[in-house]
Amino acid sequence: MRVIDLSLTIDPETKYPGFPRSIVYGKAESSNAIKKVASVEENTASSHEVELCTQHFTHYDAPSHYVVGGLNNDEIPLDWLVGEAVVFDMMHKEAGEVVTAEDLEATGVQMKKGDIVIIRTGWVDKMFGTLEFWEKMITLSPDAGEWLMERGIKSLAQDFMTCDHPLYPPEGREWGTPEGSPNHRLFLGNNVCLIEWCTNLAEIKEERVILCCAPIKLKGTEGAPCRVFAIEGLLNNQ
Repeated sequence: MRVIDLSLTIDPETKYPGFPRSIVYGKAESSNAIKKVASVEENTASSHEVELCTQHFTHYDAPSHYVVGGLNNDEIPLDWLVGEAVVFDMMHKEAGEVVTAEDLEATGVQMKKGDIVIIRTGWVDKMFGTLEFWEKMITLSPDAGEWLMERGIKSLAQDFMTCDHPLYPPEGREWGTPEGSPNHRLFLGNNVCLIEWCTNLAEIKEERVILCCAPIKLKGTEGAPCRVFAIEGLLNNQ
């Protein structure tokens, strides 16, 4: 058995830990801080306070992220986030390119109904924490989202944008409008959770693995930071 950590380290020095609100919406960026409040020397035990957005670093989206009345983070059954996963390798994609249904079909990967899907491009590993990460984002086309839904996807884990480009969306699909973010609305509207900003996906060597996503159980939130890992050696990949 081999366990592969797919989670970014939550680091307060990271300049762009999540969606660049100040650029897209003109709103202030949310906090990203870790503060020591007690030490072993002074209190016999150490502790820290953490200030963090639910959409920072490696995290997942519950349906309520886009769906009025959708399930919140603390209501999600854990078996939605744990199970057999199949890997689609898109490491050849360059900055600004789109992963399409044709790309997924061309891999020849056999997806089973109820699979968690992992799509890897290496984009998080290359660029996370920089403005270029957002300016030249790789994205997923709406037809790719539909292709996955038709095949019975359970959850989606990735290292690039699940929807339109955040800074340069297609005409007619502006962020913050009902027409924006079509894949978020498609997946979350059908109770398919999105596990975003995974890292180290190239370390997965098998086509089929067990994927585990363990979010912090925050009451009433639309998602949460999470520890994500893959386990190799438990499935027959032949």
